Amino acid sequence: MIIRAIITALLLNLSAFAHGVFYELVDGAIGVRVTAPNNIAISDADITIYAPEASLPFTKGKTDVNGNFAFMPDSHGQWRVVINVGSDHGAHIKDFKITIDENQKVKEFEKTPYERYMKILSVLGLLLGLFGIIVLLKNRKKDTTK
Repeated sequence: MIIRAIITALLLNLSAFAHGVFYELVDGAIGVRVTAPNNIAISDADITIYAPEASLPFTKGKTDVNGNFAFMPDSHGQWRVVINVGSDHGAHIKDFKITIDENQKVKEFEKTPYERYMKILSVLGLLLGLFGIIVLLKNRKKDTTK
């Protein structure tokens, strides 16, 4: 009789765990943040992720209220990300690649043309500004001698 009561108590305790919610933290997630040019987060942007050499999507979803979307790659290689942000005047689509290494970490990713050429544009702007100041000063010296 006591053994039957112990077994019944164990079974009741095990069934209580069946309705719980469990979680664990997993390393290796890749996060993408979608923003407007003024660094304002874009929520509800459609994101489609393609695994290396795949034509069907690996996962699809929408950005959260902070413009974030994360996924867990299951292999290394070059992953394709397509971001589609709808607006009143049509869709804005960004398509870029992320290279994932063997440790499931981001090795490199395609940056926007603005980010890629920012240093070149900065140096060019600095040189043109200096040239403009030199020309301005030379013209002022000529005007004061008359």
